[in-house]
Amino acid sequence: MGEKREVVLKKGIKVVTSNNFITDRGLSGVSLKARKLLYLAISQCKKMDEGFYEYDIPVPVFSKLMGIDASNVYQESYVITNELAHTVISVLPEGAKKYSHLPITSLCDYDGKMIRIELNPKMTDLFLHLKGSFSQPLLDDFVRMKSPYSMAIWHLMQREMKSVKPGVFDTIQFDLTLEELRRVTGTEEKLKQLVEFKRRVLDKALREILDNCGTEITYQNIKVGKTVVGFRFTAKMAGFHVDED
Repeated sequence: MGEKREVVLKKGIKVVTSNNFITDRGLSGVSLKARKLLYLAISQCKKMDEGFYEYDIPVPVFSKLMGIDASNVYQESYVITNELAHTVISVLPEGAKKYSHLPITSLCDYDGKMIRIELNPKMTDLFLHLKGSFSQPLLDDFVRMKSPYSMAIWHLMQREMKSVKPGVFDTIQFDLTLEELRRVTGTEEKLKQLVEFKRRVLDKALREILDNCGTEITYQNIKVGKTVVGFRFTAKMAGFHVDED
């Protein structure tokens, strides 16, 4: 579109994406800071937008979001935006022999006062005019996290939780396969021992979700024979315990 819009950061702003985007190939390799910048850009999309704007991020906002000193913005922003500029999402429709490789941005720019980012206009189907199969977790829940694994897993869990959190007297149960969890965290060929995957990825993510999202999540293994193929998760509000009589 070429039109500019300064980013708006306010409590309750959401990262609205197609559910397919959460598991698309290419996203799992995005680093923590680059993922935060990407989610910030996505959160600026409005329901009735016909396309993407150039989203302007003032340097103080960027440095606070990334947790870096303002004097390092040039160096840090160069690395982060360069990563996003080279990130390609591969869309593979289930059950169809076709694919699309989509660069995630069409512009990453810095002029000394603003970081400017524009999402690739070919990706509007993932973020605009969504109906039915989409998720809308809170941006605030992501920006405080310290691991890209935690961001990826919470996004996946929010898909299953219908983008809500349990209330005082509620629990939410859902199942996720080990295959899906490995796909969104990019660990298909890493941490192959289940105990290591749990310790370094899953359990660490659940601690961050508890600390940053106010949601306590526990799990049980789902097995086929002796093989763990997934997990049954139970989510409840942090600090509250619900009787299961």
